[in-house]
Amino acid sequence: MRILGNASEAVRCCDATGGTEEFRTMAENPMKGSRTLITELQSEIDRVIGPYLEGVDDFALVDFPNHPNVGDSAIWLGEETYLQKKLGRAPSYVCTYDTWAKEDFERAVPAGPILIHGGGNFGDLWPSHQEFRLRLLSEFPDRQIIQLPQTIHFSSKASLQRAADIINAHKKFLILVRDVQSLKVAREEFTAPVDLCPDMAFCLGPQSSRAAITRELLLLLRTDHEKVERPRSRPLPNFAVVEDWLTEQRGLGKWLFLKALLETSLLAFKGRMPSELDARIRWFHLLASNRVARGMKQVGSSAYVITDRLHTHIFCVLLNVPHSVLDNNYGKISTFVDAWSKPFEKLGRPLSTSVDEAVATFLDICKGAPASPNQG
Repeated sequence: MRILGNASEAVRCCDATGGTEEFRTMAENPMKGSRTLITELQSEIDRVIGPYLEGVDDFALVDFPNHPNVGDSAIWLGEETYLQKKLGRAPSYVCTYDTWAKEDFERAVPAGPILIHGGGNFGDLWPSHQEFRLRLLSEFPDRQIIQLPQTIHFSSKASLQRAADIINAHKKFLILVRDVQSLKVAREEFTAPVDLCPDMAFCLGPQSSRAAITRELLLLLRTDHEKVERPRSRPLPNFAVVEDWLTEQRGLGKWLFLKALLETSLLAFKGRMPSELDARIRWFHLLASNRVARGMKQVGSSAYVITDRLHTHIFCVLLNVPHSVLDNNYGKISTFVDAWSKPFEKLGRPLSTSVDEAVATFLDICKGAPASPNQG
């Protein structure tokens, strides 16, 4: 199968002094296979984050994504994987934004850093997660807090200014971002140090799907408030499947919680009485693993994927699946692809402007037709 794609030039942007600074990205590199690109991105993650974790023992990983969206669970599982490899241990404290308990945290992590889960909720699109982030910064002005790789987007200047006031009052906050546009916003608005870093889901490493390929074309498209309405001028092929990845088995959370309780109870046989926190850490791991497996099955059972979800694109890289990408409603995918994954050899094009265009690319590939000039 012939795959279309192209590389991009190095990305540059202004630093805080008004000069020009070149930032490391993968997008200026020539076409790469899945394993090569993943290895390079993992190395870049460790280059950026590793120095901040030297000497760390106890730490918290907070804002677990307790919802069915597969992508956020992939980030969490990638964070777990990286931290276990780097520090040789699980977090001492974990929570969702609505189960945070200050006293429990201080008991579990007397002096270590707070690591905030990465993703795409830094801004005013997902206010519950943003308010939790700002609360942590306000309550712990002297604690090292590391924001793992995020995309930053504010639609309200007032929300941005309020965030800046709180962030700029904190002296030990590190912000990691996934794209150059977010880097630009952070450097212009915040005094905290900021660095560019790939998404933590790449720490899951290359994946092989156990699912047989049963679908020739999957359109995995957003149905939440980041979706873009995409009028179509022609019908989809009758073999195309259209779905999102937000549907979860009813009662899954309760069943996995009971499983986590059972598994952690076995710690008693090793001479340590399990705590509620032990069960929660295990429960979060089981939830994230189940959701990631569901997404891997969706993507891995498809011969070609068209998506406007960033982590469906990332799953396609991890699974080595040919695909095309569309953008979400504020450019989250295009800016990420430009920074990191544009060299992937099975990316049909860096960005399709419509479903019709993406489907046409897929059909051209199937026919073995030469690419039109604007498909390079």
